[in-house]
Amino acid sequence: MSRLRYRSGAVLLSAAGLSLALAGFGSVASAASVAHRAAGANKVVHITYWAGHSSGALHQAVVAEVKQFNATHRDIRVTFHAIGASHHGLAAFEAGQAPNVGMVSGYIVPQLAQAGAIVKLNSWVSGKQGLTPAQIKQLYYPVVWQDMKEPNGAQYLMPLEKKSLLVIYYNEQLFKKAGITTPPTTWAQVGQDAEKITKLGSKYHGIAWTPSLHQYLDIVRADGGRVFATKTHRTKFVLNNPQAKTALGMLRSWVKNGSMILTTGYQYQLDFGTGDVGMLIDASAGYTYDKGSVGGKFTMGGIPAPSGLSGHSAQYINGASLVMFNVGNQAQKQASWTFMKWLSSPKTNAYWDEHTNYLPLGPQEYQMMKPFYAKHPAQAASFSNPANWWFKPRNANFEAAKGAMESPYDKALMGQLSVGAALNEMDREGTGYLTGKIKG
Repeated sequence: MSRLRYRSGAVLLSAAGLSLALAGFGSVASAASVAHRAAGANKVVHITYWAGHSSGALHQAVVAEVKQFNATHRDIRVTFHAIGASHHGLAAFEAGQAPNVGMVSGYIVPQLAQAGAIVKLNSWVSGKQGLTPAQIKQLYYPVVWQDMKEPNGAQYLMPLEKKSLLVIYYNEQLFKKAGITTPPTTWAQVGQDAEKITKLGSKYHGIAWTPSLHQYLDIVRADGGRVFATKTHRTKFVLNNPQAKTALGMLRSWVKNGSMILTTGYQYQLDFGTGDVGMLIDASAGYTYDKGSVGGKFTMGGIPAPSGLSGHSAQYINGASLVMFNVGNQAQKQASWTFMKWLSSPKTNAYWDEHTNYLPLGPQEYQMMKPFYAKHPAQAASFSNPANWWFKPRNANFEAAKGAMESPYDKALMGQLSVGAALNEMDREGTGYLTGKIKG
């Protein structure tokens, strides 16, 4: 069964839309840039930026951001290349061709750091052009800032994009047809409404979903269940618990009674676009693709991550962050820091979020986003209480662990393996990889 990984899609911003969006950035130049020009400097510092968004709305947003930075920082010139720094950064560094700034996933940081390919940012953050503790508190939610740190306290990352991995988008017309007057707010209600839609006729289904392990873990946590043995040093899965069993049993029952169809890849988006599916479970960054599939055929609503038996939701957040590669001279490193800090700032990130449906990184940006969310309720559904956000362990083997756990998980959903046996196998395989006893 294919896993959930986001592609760059076909939803593009128009040229006119980009012009308007650029105007929305405002004329913001860093203090360092202003001071540099005032001192009579006439040299332009050139740096390169790699980000893997190669097409679609995300690519257009990156292009717009870089263009705006260059327009407001006359002594720095950023050249953008749509290259994935997570996959190609280390090889490029070893070949002497690494960018100055890269967008990377957290899992690759230990490997890049061990190779000396990236710069430790602790001194930059605490330096003269850095951020005070009070600024950090306003700019970033604690869980976002914590995700930038390695277990030993070293910081190589600056926040850039965080998507919520669990949002439900729904067909408002199909809800009305099934007699559903209020969107569900709990997982129990999601199941009940899915069954109502499925009973409309043989061509209808309540939910279309490509199974995601992370989304399942969100349901477990929302039910008050444990995923890891400890909150820190998360190297042991403990999914064989009552809440995890209940959550997996619930999902399995939806598949069995036909309320939920399991898809592969992005088929769930196409199925939803037919108008015969009531809901799809997706990540916030899938919004532009889901909307594109709907194509205006019906009104698409949004439901925040539903509450579980604990009385609240849980939201796994994920997304790439910024690193400074250990290349170039001191002037280029200073320019890189200026660019990174600008990309991570509330105004720049609010533009990004409005066009891609990623999340506000902190309180200040959320306040900026409130008017937008008021006008775009489906996108507002991507935001939930940051106190209930969580992120994956900074463990180089986590992706391998997840891959091994997906097989018994999928078998349980399809009724090919008992819930208890699947959870036992998931615990065993996942823990084996996280502890390094199993290599992958």
